[in-house]
Amino acid sequence: MIKGLIFALASTLFLLWIEQGIEVSYVWKTMAKIILFLVIPLIVFRKTKLTFLELKKTGRTSLRIAFFSGLVIMFVIIAAFILLMPSIDIDSLLLDLNERAGVTASVFPFVALYILIGNSLLEEFFFRGLLPSFFKHKFYRLLIPSLLFAVYHIAIFLPWFSLPILLLAVIGLWVGGFIFQWVNERSGTILPSWIIHMFADIGVLLVGVYIFYFY
Repeated sequence: MIKGLIFALASTLFLLWIEQGIEVSYVWKTMAKIILFLVIPLIVFRKTKLTFLELKKTGRTSLRIAFFSGLVIMFVIIAAFILLMPSIDIDSLLLDLNERAGVTASVFPFVALYILIGNSLLEEFFFRGLLPSFFKHKFYRLLIPSLLFAVYHIAIFLPWFSLPILLLAVIGLWVGGFIFQWVNERSGTILPSWIIHMFADIGVLLVGVYIFYFY
C-alpha cells in the first residue's frame, strides 16, 4: 500500500509540475501522462493482478447506475457552466488553451476525441483501477484515489478560474471521483466509472464546443 501511495503521489505531483511549471504542448503532456499513469505502473506493479480490467464481469445493475449517474453529472456540468459563466474569463481561458496547451479550434475535435476515449480510460485505469487496488479497506479506496484525482486537476483549472470557482471545481471532482469508485465497488471493474467519466467529459466538451465555435 505504501509503495503504491508514494508512486501515486509522486506521479500526480510530477504531472502538476509539467502542467504549470514548464511550457510544453498538449502532446508532450499527454505522452508524460501515458508514461506515468500506464507504462511505468505496468512495469513496477507487473505482479499485481489487474482484475479491474475484466470488463465483461460488470453487472447490468452497475451499468444502469453508471449510465444514469453519467447523464446526471453531464447535465450538472453544463448547468454549472451556464450559471457560473459570468464569473469565468472565457477570453483568458481560450488564450491559455491556445498558447500554453496548443489547443485551437482546428485541433479541438481531435483533442476532444482523445479526451473522451483515451484520456478517460487512462485516468480510470490509474485512479479507479490501479490505485484503489493498493487499499484493502473500502473507506480508503473511496477516499484517497478520488482526492488525488481532484488534486491532479487543480493544475488544469488553475489559470482559468478564480479561487472560489476553483475550490468548487475541486470539491465537485472529489465528490465525482467518490461516486465513480462507489459504482465500481459493486462490479469490481472500471467499466462503470469509465462510462460516467465519458458522460462527464461529454459535458465538458460541449462547453468546449460553445467556447471555441460560438462564443
